[in-house]
Amino acid sequence: MKNIKNFIIGTITMAVLAANMGMSPAFAALGDQTLRPGMEGQDVKELQVRLNDLGFTQITADGIFGETTEQAIIELQNAKNIDADGIVGQATFQVLLGDRGPEVSRGSAPGRYKTVLAIKATAYAPGPHDNGQWGNLTYMGTQIRPGVIAVDPRVIPLGSRLYIEFADGNGMYGVAEDTGGAIKGNRIDIAMVSVDKAYDFGVQNVKVYVLS
Repeated sequence: MKNIKNFIIGTITMAVLAANMGMSPAFAALGDQTLRPGMEGQDVKELQVRLNDLGFTQITADGIFGETTEQAIIELQNAKNIDADGIVGQATFQVLLGDRGPEVSRGSAPGRYKTVLAIKATAYAPGPHDNGQWGNLTYMGTQIRPGVIAVDPRVIPLGSRLYIEFADGNGMYGVAEDTGGAIKGNRIDIAMVSVDKAYDFGVQNVKVYVLS
């Protein structure tokens, strides 16, 4: 069970990791932070690409949340009966991400990595059903979203980039941003968009490559 002390420590840890890795909130992944007009960064660029994919408009994916992007968001929100404020919060992210789970592709394991582990993997979803009082937040204070992995920090350091190889040969990339009371030792929990998707995943034996 998480507690206030752990949350504060986790937030500090995230700040230290971001500083060490040269990261800033402007380069968070899509779904990690609320997006508003005037913001810039990789997550805004991903937002623009996703809007283009959905066919709401053809925006130049320049990573700048300007008037054209705001108008596209308002059109999306109106179409999906969401409060049309031009701000991309959790309700809008849910529409943007849809029922997509983590991006899985077929391919070989990465050539460069620190270590590879035999891991038992389960899945979870944001919200009180799976994450109790912490809702949509990870241990590191980011938003739970596809690509987030809960780990035992004694085995896989928080902030690590991971490649997860499934038994069928498919794989996915993720980032260790969360922990869990049942995630001890060689266990991970993979974030999904819904509880149903998490149930569908079940329990799987995987290989986890901790990347260089």
